[in-house]
Amino acid sequence: MSGHLSEHAYGKIKIRVMKLNRQSSGRHEIHELTVNTLLWGDFADSWTTGSNTKIVATETQKNTVYQLARSHDLSSPEEFGKVIASHFLSTYHWITKVQVTLFEDPWGRIHIDQEPHNHAFTKTTTERRYAKVVQSRGAPAKITGGILNFIVLKSTQSSFTGFVGHKGSIMEKDKWTTLGESTDRIFSTSVESEWEYASDKAPFNECYERVKTAFIKNFAGPAKEGVPSPSAQLTQHQMCLGAIEACKPHITDIKIITPNLHYMPLSSLNVPAHMHATNNDVFFPIDGPSGYITSSASLNRSKL
Repeated sequence: MSGHLSEHAYGKIKIRVMKLNRQSSGRHEIHELTVNTLLWGDFADSWTTGSNTKIVATETQKNTVYQLARSHDLSSPEEFGKVIASHFLSTYHWITKVQVTLFEDPWGRIHIDQEPHNHAFTKTTTERRYAKVVQSRGAPAKITGGILNFIVLKSTQSSFTGFVGHKGSIMEKDKWTTLGESTDRIFSTSVESEWEYASDKAPFNECYERVKTAFIKNFAGPAKEGVPSPSAQLTQHQMCLGAIEACKPHITDIKIITPNLHYMPLSSLNVPAHMHATNNDVFFPIDGPSGYITSSASLNRSKL
């Protein structure tokens, strides 16, 4: 055969682990993660000849995660990922690179009569924190942090005017444009973002909270006044810049995706006019089609 093996790696996915940290005060802390491992190394023979002499079984990789969790509190996905990657590189000399991806399943503490409970929790949010640790032999780990499904909404101060097919745009007449301009609309999105850390010793937990806070502040604005969003693109970019500013010098680059979560006014439905909401206060959510917007920002301006 003329083909050849050009790349190879293997690992274990969906390793679910929870750590219960009991404090002497009687207060409990819990952290739940889903871990994926991926290994590169000198084991091409497994693909080319069927030899497994250098294969660390994926079951062994799963066992390793559980055993390492015994001596780690799991409060930082990035720190635990570093521990896992370092273990595989130090234990198996033929492994050359390790990637560990960790997804946090958040638990919030229950409050009884406004008092935090010592040992009762509930799922309180849709967001999901994640981290990726990539380490090659002889090199420091490269760490990426991220957030998934961080849903935000504001009910006013979002507009969409002056786009192609409307007055003031670069092409005021466009037969394909049917969407009308809007000076006030609901703006909602499910934020997906990831950022690169400048070093493997950054304050990961603190940075995660700062990024999330920066996203909220730049999306929503001050509590009483809010902030206008003349375009979803501008708001997205301001969220990125706010995150970099809040975490400098620890974050060097950040990428963000903000797909539209549409809430359409009842008047846009194909129903008789007498069924419309006269105050334009009834909306219906749609799953799609929806807009998809992405951008990146860097701490230092590109030389290109």
